[in-house]
Amino acid sequence: MAVTNQWPTTTARRVETALATTAKELSAHDPRLEHFYVPDGGYAPLTAGTGSEVLSLRARIAPAHRRPGYTVWAIFQVFDPGQPNLALLRMVEQRDRDGVPDQNPRRPLYNMDIDRRLCRVFMPVFNRALNDLDSTGRGQSLYVTCFHGRLTKTNLIQQPWLAAGLFRRFRPDGQAAIIYADFHEPLGAPLVHLAQALTARGSTHLIPRTATASATRSLLRSPDGTIWQLGGMSTAIDHGVTLARHYLARPDARIPGRTS
Repeated sequence: MAVTNQWPTTTARRVETALATTAKELSAHDPRLEHFYVPDGGYAPLTAGTGSEVLSLRARIAPAHRRPGYTVWAIFQVFDPGQPNLALLRMVEQRDRDGVPDQNPRRPLYNMDIDRRLCRVFMPVFNRALNDLDSTGRGQSLYVTCFHGRLTKTNLIQQPWLAAGLFRRFRPDGQAAIIYADFHEPLGAPLVHLAQALTARGSTHLIPRTATASATRSLLRSPDGTIWQLGGMSTAIDHGVTLARHYLARPDARIPGRTS
């Protein structure tokens, strides 16, 4: 990947190495390593800059629910040269024939297969992806998950077990906390809260979607080279990143979770 002067060369190479290792673990899911630079927008609102340079891993989760011709992709993006063990995870539906992302404001539906793969395959791998980038030597990292989808009724059945699995393993995997932002699932939230109460004490945050749009944009490239700046997130994302920075600065912090 070509790197501009926003990222120190050594740091960028270390992130690239970490993402390449992660891609090998997800080799069955068509992983794509990508580098982005945009002179305006992107993650600039989170880094106090003007442009944005991002090191990214994108991998295929599963076909979109009841949307023939679309696939759900996981996008894991490292966006801050000053904090390379911090990332944002987001799910995006892309049209198969040309890679164009769906930017409809509707909330996508996630069925059992999509959610199970996300929680049991992808997130455990992402938990460990950036631990070696911790400048303090503690081997910790943190990513904020933008979860703005809805769950199918059958998917609700497995929520306590999926959530419990995530809550049990995040600390052993090197995550300082669990932070879900833009989370709004009235039927699923009580089940997640139950798993939270039984398996995790503090350091788990389900931040509700706010009425105010975030200026942050995740970046995506279609096969023709077009770079898309994907909005659609609320300021819950900004709050989640602020929380993540706090945890990485103070790994022993226990901040009461704000839940929907």
